[in-house]
Amino acid sequence: MTSSAPIDPQQKLLPRKVWPSPYRSSSSSVSFGLRHLVLCAAAVVLMFSNDDSNAVAFQALGVMLFVLSGAMFFVTGTDLTLEITPFDTVVLISVPVSYSAAALSQDSYSLMHTTLFLVTYLSAMIIARRTTAEELIMCIRISTIAVLALVAIVFGDTLIAGLMPGQLKRWELREAPFGMHPNLAGFNYGGFIVMAANSGLLKWRYNYLITTAIIGFCLAVMLVASARGGLLAVALTLAVYVSIEILRGQRSTIYLIIIGTAFIILSFFYWDSIVAYAFEMLDLDSKQRGLQSGGTGRFEIWARGIDYISNRSWEIFIGSGLRTAGNMGFPVESSYINLAVESGVFLTAAILISFLSVLARSYRKQGSGSSFHRFAFYTLLFAMFQSIFNRYLIAIGNPFSLMLLVIASKASIKGNQRYGATPENNFTGEHAAAKADAAINKELDTST
Repeated sequence: MTSSAPIDPQQKLLPRKVWPSPYRSSSSSVSFGLRHLVLCAAAVVLMFSNDDSNAVAFQALGVMLFVLSGAMFFVTGTDLTLEITPFDTVVLISVPVSYSAAALSQDSYSLMHTTLFLVTYLSAMIIARRTTAEELIMCIRISTIAVLALVAIVFGDTLIAGLMPGQLKRWELREAPFGMHPNLAGFNYGGFIVMAANSGLLKWRYNYLITTAIIGFCLAVMLVASARGGLLAVALTLAVYVSIEILRGQRSTIYLIIIGTAFIILSFFYWDSIVAYAFEMLDLDSKQRGLQSGGTGRFEIWARGIDYISNRSWEIFIGSGLRTAGNMGFPVESSYINLAVESGVFLTAAILISFLSVLARSYRKQGSGSSFHRFAFYTLLFAMFQSIFNRYLIAIGNPFSLMLLVIASKASIKGNQRYGATPENNFTGEHAAAKADAAINKELDTST
């Protein structure tokens, strides 16, 4: 036997076909075990969190499954240390701030929710570091397919009826599947659309067909629910995507031009029908929700929310604790105002800066070829657009909010090589994988 240089310990412990998997974009080498299945189950269960009779039970079960998944990822990892990024630090600071505010206001519910949020976010950090980009996106894809399959089976007839024009009880049909409020439906199903559209890292057979089906199905649900905030956020995200593609001169620009031209031609012939259908489905001509309603009254309640914050005493600095915005007596329908109410203006500013920092970093990385950061960039961008109109940016009671925390935490990692699952650029990872394969092949050759 010819002597050779020793192999890295990590290469000895991992089979050849598994070693490169954290870097390669081929999903054929991505593992899927019980911990991944539990993560998918958590997302599916949380879709029932607005059920009239069992909302609390489903929320508790969904969060428990998510925490269990995090624990399973933690104990199966070889490195038990966790890198805490500046984004994680800012989010975690909200916990002692919330404890302090809740203690001062003697709000026991906020204390309980803050503890639950801490455990859940720690689990999100673990999942972000113990999964590869492919594994995380695969779990999201499987969860989305499972949710939409349930929607098709249970609510298929209602969905088809809701899409038909001329319905006399259009308002009753606005409720999304599983009793989900239209605002929350826009956040979740809109998030599913953006995540599916940017899941190019998956190399499944018929992936484009599956992606198209997911986008079409989610759009149908949002349209029936008249989730206008979600639809607007999707449209704004799409506008940013088109602008970036055109400015960079990508090959997809020609396809965008073709699709845009086709849409313009169709609109020319069917403009009246399209406008009439949109007005009916989105209630654009109603007094309560129409174009003259001031964003369905949001402009007025946003002003009330800002006035409420400015008239507080010590709460203006540290807030009144997590999950206390409901004590205002009126909804503000904006994540940014909710954050200021619950965590104070300074921490709210820090959270927004942290999100924008991760967004900017993801933009730079996706421009260099990282498929994961492209996925993260558009997902975070949609969430920040949507959060102008709704209050779910920092939350744990619905699947998209939970996945958003995992994605943001993962995207904030600097790429420390201690973690096998880091969202490095694809081309960098492929070089690392090639070197690993070459080292193993050399050892095998010299050993025979």
